[in-house]
Amino acid sequence: MSMSQALSQRDWLQPTTIHSAVRSALQAMALLSLAGSVWAQQSTDESKVQKVEITGSSIKRINAETALPVQIVGRAEIARSGATSAEQLLASLSVNTGFTQESASISDKPGSSGLSAANLRGLGVSSTLVLLNGRRLAAFAFGGEGTDLNSIPLAAIERVEVLKDGASAVYGADAVGGVINFITRKDYQGTEISAGMMRTQEGGGGDQNVSLLTGWGDLKNDGYNFFVSLQHKQNLQLRTEQRDFAVSAWRPLEARGYPDNFTSANTFPAGMYSLSKKYLGNPSAPDCAPPASINISGACRFDYQAAADLFPESDKTNLISRASFAVNPDHTVFAELTASRNHANYRLSPTGINGNQGTKASAWTYPANGPFYPKTYVNSAGQTVATDGNPFNVRIRLTPGGARTNGQESLQTRFLLGAEGVFGGWDYNTAFARSVSQNTQTLTNGYYDRNLLLAAFKTGKINPFGAQTAEGMALMDAAERNIDGRKGKSVTDTFDFRLSKEIMQTDAGAIGMASGLEWRREHLEDNSSDEILAGTIFSTSKSRRVDESRQIKALFAEFEVPLTKTLSTQLALRHDAYGGNIGSSTNPKIALRYQPSKDWLFRASYGTGFRAPTMKDLDPSSVETSTGGLYFDTIGCTKYKSQCYSDQIPTTESGNPNLKPEKSKQFSLGLAWEPNASFSATLDYWTVRKTDVIKFAPETLIDTDPEYVEKFITRDADGFITNWALTAQNQGKEVKSGIDISLLHRLSLGSYGKLSTRLNGTLMTRSEQQFAASSKVFDNLGKWGFEYVTPKWRHRFSVDWDLGPWGFTLANTFQLHHEDQQPDPQGRRPEVDSYSLWDVQAAYTGWKNLRISAGILNLANTKPPFSNQTLSYFAGFDSSYVDPRGRSVYVRLSYAFK
Repeated sequence: MSMSQALSQRDWLQPTTIHSAVRSALQAMALLSLAGSVWAQQSTDESKVQKVEITGSSIKRINAETALPVQIVGRAEIARSGATSAEQLLASLSVNTGFTQESASISDKPGSSGLSAANLRGLGVSSTLVLLNGRRLAAFAFGGEGTDLNSIPLAAIERVEVLKDGASAVYGADAVGGVINFITRKDYQGTEISAGMMRTQEGGGGDQNVSLLTGWGDLKNDGYNFFVSLQHKQNLQLRTEQRDFAVSAWRPLEARGYPDNFTSANTFPAGMYSLSKKYLGNPSAPDCAPPASINISGACRFDYQAAADLFPESDKTNLISRASFAVNPDHTVFAELTASRNHANYRLSPTGINGNQGTKASAWTYPANGPFYPKTYVNSAGQTVATDGNPFNVRIRLTPGGARTNGQESLQTRFLLGAEGVFGGWDYNTAFARSVSQNTQTLTNGYYDRNLLLAAFKTGKINPFGAQTAEGMALMDAAERNIDGRKGKSVTDTFDFRLSKEIMQTDAGAIGMASGLEWRREHLEDNSSDEILAGTIFSTSKSRRVDESRQIKALFAEFEVPLTKTLSTQLALRHDAYGGNIGSSTNPKIALRYQPSKDWLFRASYGTGFRAPTMKDLDPSSVETSTGGLYFDTIGCTKYKSQCYSDQIPTTESGNPNLKPEKSKQFSLGLAWEPNASFSATLDYWTVRKTDVIKFAPETLIDTDPEYVEKFITRDADGFITNWALTAQNQGKEVKSGIDISLLHRLSLGSYGKLSTRLNGTLMTRSEQQFAASSKVFDNLGKWGFEYVTPKWRHRFSVDWDLGPWGFTLANTFQLHHEDQQPDPQGRRPEVDSYSLWDVQAAYTGWKNLRISAGILNLANTKPPFSNQTLSYFAGFDSSYVDPRGRSVYVRLSYAFK
């Protein structure tokens, strides 16, 4: 049974805050419980009760309900969810807020390109610890922050345990937000083959997958077991033109009221400018060659979103294997080998060039004697004007060369060798592991050498206004650069040794103890190519070069102490030493578990945390880049009459070797109620306070607090922004609080089968952020904050009906409405609608060893709600949490050879 979820100090909310579907579910489940409908679970006939280790503690125990809230998602629940990847599964967890989707790599911003990562409590990817069988994986090679969920295949997972409370005292000081532990099958025997496919109603974005699971040998009887899982999955491309909500970034009636909206002056056909840099017009106006080139206020503008992908095409291959050997009844040695490969293509709009900038030598000047010199053009007043026979500059989009395409390959491996057993009455577990993450990003199409292409353009043989001749295309092809633009490697070597034992018997029960040590070495290399850093290739995003290593040493101890027959306490203490400027930290954890009766359990916990800066945060390197979104320079427009339009802003990103670690304190208080075998409920209040928060100032801060941002901005003589200095800083504080709710009801319907109803939800009651000790505190609750949405309420609700060999599931994933990031044309900050997805599945197991399931994801074909946010590459909706695929149908088959 999962033991998760919350009580609050404030906002135990007005009834209108919780969606009506949730209220109905709560009422129905409560009535069923009071009615006393009992579904008696079958008892196991085991001669010996097996002790297990639950995530959040190193002490093995019989009772899975600990003093800390843990949500367990088993194999059956994973199968019913319809998820085929760890990212899809975790996206439905209400505690996972502000997570990183792989599709977010479709962006002009380098970031952690290709990363899929969890974010418990919205406290940050780097504050969420992801484990595989209780041990760490290497951090993602681009940026060294977070674990890539693409490296974890669901086919081999037995269950997922989500510790929704800080675990710094047990697993490491950085586990501030909580822990997600993926646990693979063990001692598996037999062979299972699975295959499936999914297709969307509106085309694009489908997938297909196949997996093989095999194991042989019984560890107890044969003395060994081998287990291998191999999975391959292919995702199909989804283009913006295939979804009406994403086909265009130009939204004059909905989005910000700037004349240019979310469009670019770098267009195709190109815009013409005099050599004195005055806008003349466009020969293609007023038609402007749609759909990508559109007429706005008499000028041709480029709709960058119309030429991009919503979802990348990719293929993923994952291997997980484990070998176990029983040396004797008391000692087992084991080895694990995991490997994953993820290849994806990310397509952006074609390269855009502002050829009206720079000197006479660097401007894109088309010669008067060029074969494509126009006779007339249409100016911004809509008048057709004859050209004057002089050369002109252009702002151009290289549409004939196709979309900018980044091919990315991520490879992750981990080899682990360990032993476990009993020695001198102590349970021990020890292992050495090497985990490696390697990433390569390749420029595969649409990127050009600046000097070669400029020289070719000045010959006049490249047509800036229409189809290219064979000669023009040859010149463009000769200037194209297909190179490895960025490479990264992250290595984590770990050795740990753990002991646990019941060290003493008291009248109240046995005192359990666990202790251990851990040594960890981390190394990160993250390098952009020389050409990209030198800026010799158009439209490439730069990433700082990093080459850093460090060692971490840790000691920990944990005690489970029964104070009375009904009251026990968990005491834990961990010391992590990083050395150097970071230093060390000792973090305690205390938790109480009080069970006055069989029906009721109360719990509380308090602990501290300490998160060291990532190696990339500490590296003093810097790089010139730009914001990912388009922003309006309020101060520049008002004070200098400059930049009165939205645009990307030039920035310089720098690390900071003088960063201090983040510190945190967390507290939780909760209860569990199980009045009968058919109903259980948990409620947990939690709060986390972080200080000295390590962050770069979010780019959206220029809209929210321009006066603060102005301190870090450099302007030219005309008031235009030439640089925004973004340096990693220890900012002010961050406080988050909320309530977790978990309900489970089982009902026997006699000859009509069994019905199981679940609800797991999180109600946020506080979300505050401060960027400097003296700056104002921002309330992000129920708003689009600076990086992602902090909804007041998220849940997953499901009903499972088992009828003989048939199984049916109806599930709902819901996120409450929130305040938008940007104001509408009237200056109001509107409300983004709630996002609710319904899924259905039917499964049949009536044929021996065969399971067939089919389902519909997003049954109502719900579209992403309109959002006027600017941080992501896509305008009009928030790609950070929505699923753009729409209604999808899938079928999956699994056959087991016994």
